[in-house]
Amino acid sequence: MGKLKEFNKTAALVFSLAFHDIRARCLGSFLGFAWAFIQPFVLTVILWLVVGVAFKAGAVRGVAFLPWLLAGMSAWSFFSDALNQSTNVICEYAFLVRKVNFRLHLLPLMKILAALAVHLVFLLIVAVVLLLCGVKFSPGWLAVAYYILASCFLLAGLSYLTASLQVFSRDVGQIVSVALQFGFWVTPVFWDFTMLPAGSLLAKVLRLNPAVYIVEGYRNSLVFANPFTGGLGEALYFWGFALAVFLAGAALFRKLRPQFADVL
Repeated sequence: MGKLKEFNKTAALVFSLAFHDIRARCLGSFLGFAWAFIQPFVLTVILWLVVGVAFKAGAVRGVAFLPWLLAGMSAWSFFSDALNQSTNVICEYAFLVRKVNFRLHLLPLMKILAALAVHLVFLLIVAVVLLLCGVKFSPGWLAVAYYILASCFLLAGLSYLTASLQVFSRDVGQIVSVALQFGFWVTPVFWDFTMLPAGSLLAKVLRLNPAVYIVEGYRNSLVFANPFTGGLGEALYFWGFALAVFLAGAALFRKLRPQFADVL
C-alpha cells in the first residue's frame, strides 16, 4: 500500500507539472495551445501539395496519399516535439535542481506527457480528416495506444540521455534538432518502403531506425486496419533497442545528476 501511495503521489506530480508546462507555453499567445499542432498540419499540407498534387503522387498501397501521409506525420510530430522539448528540460527548470528533495528524473517524463496531451488532440483531428477522406473506422485504430506507449518508452530513454548532456553542453540541443531533421527524411513519413528495391541493403539499413516501427505502426493501425503487420521480429528489435537506450539513459542521468547544480 505504501508503494501504491508513493506511485500515485509521483503520478499526480508529473501530471501537475505537465499541466503547468502546457499552460506556460500558451501564455502570451493568441492561439496558444493550437500552435502545437498547427506546425505539423502546415508541413503535412506542404508535402501533400508538393508531392501529392504537384508531382501527382498516387495511392500508396491502395490508400490515398493524404490520409497515408497524415497517419505517418502524426507519429513523427509527437516523437520530434517530445524529444525537442525534453532535451532542454533540466536547463529550463534549473531552479528546481537545487531543491534537494525534488526528483529531477520526473522532468523529462513531464515534457513527454505534455507533448502527449497535445498529440492526443492532434490525433482526434487526424481521425476526423481520415474519415472525411473515406478511411473507415476499424478496431485497429485502438492499437495506436500500443504504439504511443512504445514511443513514450523510447522517448524516456533518449530524453534522459539528451537532457543530461544538454546541461554540460548547449550544443546538444542543436545536435538533437539537426538529428531530428535528418531523421524525418530517413524515416518513411512521406515515402514508403515499396519505393525501394525489395530486400536491398538500403532498405535493410533504414529499417534499423527505431522510429520506423512507430511510424509504420501508426499507419498500419489507422489506414490499413492491420496494426501488427511488422511481426514479432520487428517488435523484438524495437523493444530490445528501446530497453538498451532506456537503461543507458537512466544510468547516465543518475551518474551526472549530482553535478547538475554545480554546472547550472
